[in-house]
Amino acid sequence: MKPERLRTCLETIRWAPTTLAQCLEINTRLVEEWADGTTAIPISVASWVEALCFTHEASDLMRPAVLEGIRHSSRKTNRPEHIPAYSYGLLRRIHAGPVALRSLFGTDDEAAVFFLVSRGLAERDADQLVITPVGSALGEISEPPANS
Repeated sequence: MKPERLRTCLETIRWAPTTLAQCLEINTRLVEEWADGTTAIPISVASWVEALCFTHEASDLMRPAVLEGIRHSSRKTNRPEHIPAYSYGLLRRIHAGPVALRSLFGTDDEAAVFFLVSRGLAERDADQLVITPVGSALGEISEPPANS
């Protein structure tokens, strides 16, 4: 990661260098050295900051309008939406019961969590992912009717 990219990422996630330093439990001066290019940015830090930046950029697209007419969304709320298979699989799992969020970190399910929460199909309850009533209706597969 180049210093310019670090500065851009910090701006995107709305963090000052002091905030990054606090999160990493390091001296603010080191973060300032990364930002001005006098010290190389460790790959682990660069990867983590990029992941935070990506998440903020993606969630910014889903930011709701608080006041009518302030923000226009290109999404139509009455149009049916496809639920990706990976998200539906997780939806079925949480339909059976809450899933510990920590068990989903660093897995392919991270994108499914974002999808389900952003669509109101799941929500966080303390340290667990739980299904909402809307998600419950979609995550349940009814038994086929018996042939008589």
